[in-house]
Amino acid sequence: MAPKQASRFGDFLRSPYFNKNQDCIVFFEYLQKYAPHFAQENLTRQKLQLKLPSGKPLDDKALAQLGSRLSVLAEKFLAVEMLLDDPWELQMRVAQQYHTLNLPKHLKAARAGAGACFENNLQRNADYYLKKLLSEKMALEHGDEHQIDHNEHLQLAADALDVFYVAEKLRYACDIFNYEIVLNIRYQLTHIEDILRWAEEPAFENAPPVQVYYRLAQLLKNPEEPTWFEQAKQAVERYEPAFPPGELRQVYTLLLNFCTMRINRYNDERFWTEYLDINKLLLKNGLIFDGTDIPPWRYTNLVNVGLKVGQTEWVWDFMHNHRKQLPPEYTGNVFRYNLAQFHYHQKKHDAAQRALAQVEFTNVVFNITARSLLIKIYCETNQTELLLAYLEATRIFLHRNRLLDATRKRQMRKFVEITTKLAKTAPGDKARLQALLEQLPPVRDVIHRDWLAGQIRMRLNRPR
Repeated sequence: MAPKQASRFGDFLRSPYFNKNQDCIVFFEYLQKYAPHFAQENLTRQKLQLKLPSGKPLDDKALAQLGSRLSVLAEKFLAVEMLLDDPWELQMRVAQQYHTLNLPKHLKAARAGAGACFENNLQRNADYYLKKLLSEKMALEHGDEHQIDHNEHLQLAADALDVFYVAEKLRYACDIFNYEIVLNIRYQLTHIEDILRWAEEPAFENAPPVQVYYRLAQLLKNPEEPTWFEQAKQAVERYEPAFPPGELRQVYTLLLNFCTMRINRYNDERFWTEYLDINKLLLKNGLIFDGTDIPPWRYTNLVNVGLKVGQTEWVWDFMHNHRKQLPPEYTGNVFRYNLAQFHYHQKKHDAAQRALAQVEFTNVVFNITARSLLIKIYCETNQTELLLAYLEATRIFLHRNRLLDATRKRQMRKFVEITTKLAKTAPGDKARLQALLEQLPPVRDVIHRDWLAGQIRMRLNRPR
């Protein structure tokens, strides 16, 4: 628990309505003094026993029971906290109790309060339609059971159910299609063609979650045909206010994943710019941040993509303006690595090499990323002896490392292998260079394929 929440838990424990066991209060207060690490030598069972009001012996069984009792109270506290944080849920529970107590005026007021909680909210995601459904369902259950004329609550409940079901089905479809693209696995998704057809009906044209997830589902269902991308992107941007921040971040992540897939699988250069534009939007509205930090991999990706599409001025500003928003344990190394990337892109190899010399990554992914850049610098500046020594050191590093996933390790090994062959090829050996070019594996099997191809062609085009 956070300090403020722990303080509220103490108030909860001291309320006799929720807890009458004084030992639990003392136990919590004793533990709280040593939070959050609980590593103090004074934290002992014997010292706790001296403080307990009951004075009961505190053997292992008694301590376990006391801890279990405190855990149960903590669970109740968390449930109460969640209820108090959701005014709609609270009003719905109150309304149900007023119905049970046969207090119609109070019931009407509570139901009105519940309705106001979500109707006044601009968000119109599937959760909104679920709340509307449950509100109308309650109105039906609490209404006149003998009513025989038109009941608007019945229609409103049915309409809300339709939107909720179609929107949620499409949302799950998007996640499934996305996983099938990224992980090459298959799920069973029943009735999806029916759902896609229903989503086109006029009844759903004013339902934001249906409009957004329908276009995303069509996009992700047909990854080889990017014609749906612009429609999906426009729908997300149009209906941004309809989604809470967490869900909106997930929606944009689906678009970003699609961009990444088109780049990796089809080398579709258009999506480099799309990827950067979406991230700029996320940066502007704060959705790119993990709490208050920017994830190191996202920071690095934006520098890479920005440089690739030629937005060097934006990259320079981004690197420096958001440097302090990197997690503290990554700030120096990630910034210096990206500074090296920037200098390398500017063909300032000496400055890039000096920046890399100050980088020390314990994270294995960042480690091989930095290694790749240094290999490129050695190669492009004709430091052949250093290059071959470093390639061999990297080969050994890859062989010994057990943390790197198999696919990335295979791609990096192939990069090291081909670069080694290139470094050992005599400058005028056109036949060997041509063979290296023709034998280059596809993008999915080797990292930096375009760079390798470019280096080989450059050597092929040199005069003898």
